[in-house]
Amino acid sequence: MADINRADREIIFEVYLFELDQVGRDFLQTLQAAVKRGLRMRVLIDGVGSCRGANAIADSLASVNCDVRIFHPLPWDFALYRHALESDSWYAQLLHFLAAINHRDHRKLCVVDSEIAWLGSYNITADHANVKGDSLNDYWHDTGLRLTGSMVRELEQNFEQVWQRKHGSRRQRSRRFLARDSVSTRSQRNLQLLQVLDAAKQRIWITNAYFNPSNRLLKILKQKAASGVEVQVIVPSRSDIVFFPMLSRTYYTDLLGANIHIFEYRHRVLHSKTVLIDDCLLVGSTNLNYRSLFHDLELDALVTDQKIVTQMQNRYLEDKKFSVEITLPGWQQHPWLSRSLGWFSRFLRNWL
Repeated sequence: MADINRADREIIFEVYLFELDQVGRDFLQTLQAAVKRGLRMRVLIDGVGSCRGANAIADSLASVNCDVRIFHPLPWDFALYRHALESDSWYAQLLHFLAAINHRDHRKLCVVDSEIAWLGSYNITADHANVKGDSLNDYWHDTGLRLTGSMVRELEQNFEQVWQRKHGSRRQRSRRFLARDSVSTRSQRNLQLLQVLDAAKQRIWITNAYFNPSNRLLKILKQKAASGVEVQVIVPSRSDIVFFPMLSRTYYTDLLGANIHIFEYRHRVLHSKTVLIDDCLLVGSTNLNYRSLFHDLELDALVTDQKIVTQMQNRYLEDKKFSVEITLPGWQQHPWLSRSLGWFSRFLRNWL
């Protein structure tokens, strides 16, 4: 918000969840004030993640001449059709939104004056801003990144591809961030992720809120562990999606048997998505689950700045202090009912 208040030319803003709680209302007022100062502004929010406030947000921003769009509104939310990225007859849009209901824009991006970019796991809600709870245990564990320099312009161009409903060629794709700007580019983006992980020589330290890896991703992690790479995973012991930790636990036996270390974070609601790969850091919006890998639009930065990598490494080690390491003997004694519920959730894993 401070960067937006200092802006003097243009704001680009893209987010999955935008709630009109106190944080959301303050943020909306900040955006409106920027437009009133004469800035050009484009705002893109998701039709499912922001469904509760999408109408009010879109109307409020449109009233001050902000260009606001909704990514794939819910098919029955006809009032939002006029704000949709797709422009066509209402019945054509209805058919499109029915077909695309499972494809969401999960990216988080804010670009200020083509000079500053913010990305990460934060949504616009009191939960993620850590102002809602009464104690530290109520805070959410999120990770955001503020970028300056030449990558900002590349991220701006990537947003243009989403806004214009186009996708760039392989040649146009940056090696400094991983992005899916359309559903059709998902295999290319997933290949990038696997290549980054496969390049690891010393370590792969994962922190991820919703761990439900694809078969190829699981295979890479096991291969790297077998080759001597230190593979560690921090996952939540509790989640805003109640059954998701049970689903993640169905992979424990396989991972532990491959000499992969697993830690359950028990301090706060874990929502971060980061991976330390040797001397690099991958941070952004991507969960290591089927939804992020195969359905949604995502955005992550690959950072090589050693000051930031060291800062993230220290945070990872601090998070381990608030985690419990899972061992194979201990896991095998876990209640059978809980493990059975986890395996039942595997039937839905391609949509989660």
